[in-house]
Amino acid sequence: MDEHTRDPGVAPPLGNPTGWHAAGEGDGGEGAAADGDPAPDTRIAGGHWEHATLRRATEHGVRLFNAGAYHESHDCFEDEWYNYGSGTAESAFLHGMVQVAAGAYKRVDFESDDGMRSLFETALEYLRGLPGDFYGVDLDEVRATLRAALDDPTAIDEWAIPIDGARPEAYPADYEYAERLDDGH
Repeated sequence: MDEHTRDPGVAPPLGNPTGWHAAGEGDGGEGAAADGDPAPDTRIAGGHWEHATLRRATEHGVRLFNAGAYHESHDCFEDEWYNYGSGTAESAFLHGMVQVAAGAYKRVDFESDDGMRSLFETALEYLRGLPGDFYGVDLDEVRATLRAALDDPTAIDEWAIPIDGARPEAYPADYEYAERLDDGH
């Protein structure tokens, strides 16, 4: 785990997706105290995220996408993407989700189905080979929906990305998070 991706305040998921280490997993490794006990934040949450800031950005990005705030969703994924080097699963996931949000933005705000298709094709390349439940996002459904939209762009109309088995929309805190990202650049 990289120091810059830690955040003990990020809540545990519903379920056990890729990226989450349930209590007892990895004890004695990174995130453990010198005596082999899990780090204090691990005990409180009953586990820990490999990259908690990735999960935080994903939660905000998915909820904003589901509310139709595609530009803000894109910003959440893109800002976190900068934390990872190329060649990592985390980088591929975030880059793919940047393309998903940008593709939806192209379709909805610019009425460009060709632009959407191009971005979705790139997204599928980045998301290829990643686990079906990555940081709580149902990537199997994301990939299937993107493939369907290549043939029929209306496949993404009113589509909401599932995370932790739900399709939540944005809260005020999600918009505030995206605004802080925008203010920081």
